[in-house]
Amino acid sequence: METALPGRHSDSHGVLRLVAGLVLVAAVIVGWLLLRHDGSAPAPKPVGPVLVAQARLTQFAASAGHPVFWAGPEHGMSYELTRTPSGRVYVRYLSAHTVAGDARADFLTVGTYPSDHAYADLERAAKADDVLAARLDSGALMVVANKAPTNVYLAYRNLPYQIEVFDPSGETARELALAGEIEPIR
Repeated sequence: METALPGRHSDSHGVLRLVAGLVLVAAVIVGWLLLRHDGSAPAPKPVGPVLVAQARLTQFAASAGHPVFWAGPEHGMSYELTRTPSGRVYVRYLSAHTVAGDARADFLTVGTYPSDHAYADLERAAKADDVLAARLDSGALMVVANKAPTNVYLAYRNLPYQIEVFDPSGETARELALAGEIEPIR
């Protein structure tokens, strides 16, 4: 029969408990780091830029879990879809023979951006002297900075998304917003 030396057996159990405790602490920290953003679903999977048909755009919007805005169907245009790792979604209207990812800023683009304070942020921006601000019939608040007239920003109360409408012609971007043409894809 083997005899254990005093203290030796209890030391190995102590080391095992310490290692198990450290593993548990590491698992808790890793779990917290993965879920700490707000406990909601994991970050969205990036998409594109990729050319899609209107039917695919509609499918994407239905599966996104939130509204995705656009300027409606446009005859003769291709739709470029992009979703960034941060959850921003862009729908660009590309002319014929333009490839997805074209770097030129020559195309109507509607962006939908996650933002917990979208409406409040635009309300603050609307108070600046160098902006055009309007409340639209749709209930949206529209803000356009005079120094960047090609970019129109929209937000709705209680909707945690900001919408940006870009067009090389600021007049076109404003007209689309004012006419209520910027709406969720259905």
